[in-house]
Amino acid sequence: MADVVQYKLERMLPELDDLERRGLFSKFEIGEIVKQRRKFEYRLKRHSPLKSDFIAYIDYEKQLDALRLLRKRALMKEDGHAKSKKSVSDFSGVARIVEIYRLATNRFKGDIELWFQYLEFCRERRNGRMKKALVDAIRMHPTVPGLWIYAASWEFDQNLNVAAARALMQRGFRACPSSEDLWIEYLRMELTYLNKLKARKVALGEDVGTLTNDQKNAKEKQWRDENKELFMSLDDEIKDDKASNPQDAEQKDKVDLFKEHGFSIFQTVYNSAIEAIPSSFSLRTRFLEILDATDLAHSEDMQKQILDDLKKDFCKEPTYWDWLARLEMFGLKNVEKVSEGMISDRVREAIQVYEEGLKVVPSATMFELYVKFLTDAIPCGNGDGKSSDNSSNHVGDPIAQLLMVYEKAESMGCITEALACQHVSFLLQLGKQVEAKTLVEKFCTGKFSEAVHLWALRLSIEMMCTENGFSSNKAALLSFFELLRNVLMKVSISKAENLWLMALKVFSSHKQIFDKLIDTAVALLAKDGGSDGGFSLSSAIVNYVLQKDGLRSAREMYRRFIALPHPGLSIYKNCIELELSIVSTGDEGSLANARSLYDAMLTTYDQDANLWRDYYSMEVKFGTLEKAAAVEWRARKTLNKGFPLLSTV
Repeated sequence: MADVVQYKLERMLPELDDLERRGLFSKFEIGEIVKQRRKFEYRLKRHSPLKSDFIAYIDYEKQLDALRLLRKRALMKEDGHAKSKKSVSDFSGVARIVEIYRLATNRFKGDIELWFQYLEFCRERRNGRMKKALVDAIRMHPTVPGLWIYAASWEFDQNLNVAAARALMQRGFRACPSSEDLWIEYLRMELTYLNKLKARKVALGEDVGTLTNDQKNAKEKQWRDENKELFMSLDDEIKDDKASNPQDAEQKDKVDLFKEHGFSIFQTVYNSAIEAIPSSFSLRTRFLEILDATDLAHSEDMQKQILDDLKKDFCKEPTYWDWLARLEMFGLKNVEKVSEGMISDRVREAIQVYEEGLKVVPSATMFELYVKFLTDAIPCGNGDGKSSDNSSNHVGDPIAQLLMVYEKAESMGCITEALACQHVSFLLQLGKQVEAKTLVEKFCTGKFSEAVHLWALRLSIEMMCTENGFSSNKAALLSFFELLRNVLMKVSISKAENLWLMALKVFSSHKQIFDKLIDTAVALLAKDGGSDGGFSLSSAIVNYVLQKDGLRSAREMYRRFIALPHPGLSIYKNCIELELSIVSTGDEGSLANARSLYDAMLTTYDQDANLWRDYYSMEVKFGTLEKAAAVEWRARKTLNKGFPLLSTV
């Protein structure tokens, strides 16, 4: 390895001599460069070099080459020369970076990000290695559409070779037949090439305009056509327009061959793409966006054809109706703000689309998309946040319409737990706490009797609405607790984490009910066992009792949990932390309790080396050396380790 590194460093001598001779680096700086390169070369020659080693070497060489270029320009400015003759040092830096990239990609062939960094460097430096790098990248990853697109883009933009770019895209279609991006970029490339040809005709005076659809000019023309009465009548000049400018009239009457050809290309690519990927909804919407951004012949007919195809093939998909409604609301490109006068009309049209979609696809997903749209439309549709009381005007009022949608989802049996939570939360936002309370009670005693999120919402509403009466009415409180306990007994502890925490907070001031809640937790933990990681109900109860009743009650509580068949690792760790936090105050009983907890924990988790290390660290810090040595001996005997396990702690 040392011989190879030395050989590579010796091959750098001509470059280093040239840098010193031209005054770009001093002798000391060149010595530092050699040291850094030797360090990087040794890293690359070890048995398993890391990707970070290659990246660090490349970054160093890039910075070094950038510094060389800056100093070269400064010297040229001092000498008053605009150009200088290139030497070996002008090429060696880039060549070395390319070689490091080559070694890195050979080592990490599957790293797509690294390949793209290599290609981007070759494109920026124009060192003549781009084609070789592209061939290697495509050979290793023929099924990555981005590489085919990158290669075609380079041929099209840099080499100006349209035939080669088209051939690469065609090969990409065969290698990646299900790639949407390939079809979209191929269409963009063909239309861009056609637009360049048209621009050349315009520059020669043989044509006018471009294939790009100027949205601003189109909107201005539409506004002028709709407001003709605001302008003076110039009938005489309009009649004499063709007579005075025969060439312009002839240009307007002549069929634009480029637009016709562009339409033919668009139609051909669209039909081929749909045949290749018939189940892709997003592909067709992207074709619509391109059609809207370009000025092609028969574009309206083509747009109607795409919309008809979408309705025929995806009318059973909720995403189609959601997309169509948003199309009615915002258009293909939401580039301008909607005026206030148009908001209600557009919302009304979008709502009609959703209503039609519900007749075709009466599903929970459809209702969720409908609700999301109305929720987004409320700030712009009705800024004061108040719904109208007139039921006949619901279509123009997003808030009233949203309430109707929630009720419709429930009546059609498409209500989900998420929609139910959103319905209750929306009523709370409107300030209708009584209605929200009635609704959540209906859900919790009916279809969603085991829905944890709804019960948590109900519990929070009970805390809000009945802060005074709830505490005084013990019968109602006890009845509510019985319902809640039935839910807690049916749902796993990990799913009902928030519900348990809220229940502990609500019933903490009622000792009788709080004791029943603890009994419920003990029964569940005895049945399912404690947690070894994540949320631990027993730990949460112990911490809550510690804050509420003090240390003695907390100890009684955690001893009750530890006596269960499988208390879990979390409760042991939590109790040990609790006892150790008191040891510093001089309480010797806490240290004894911590030792007992460690001994009990290690009877179950005796193969966990980290627990033995923690036990040993505790004895070193708070106990005696004899106790620490005893723990180390037990750990060695249990783990069967023949090397120092704990002495380095």
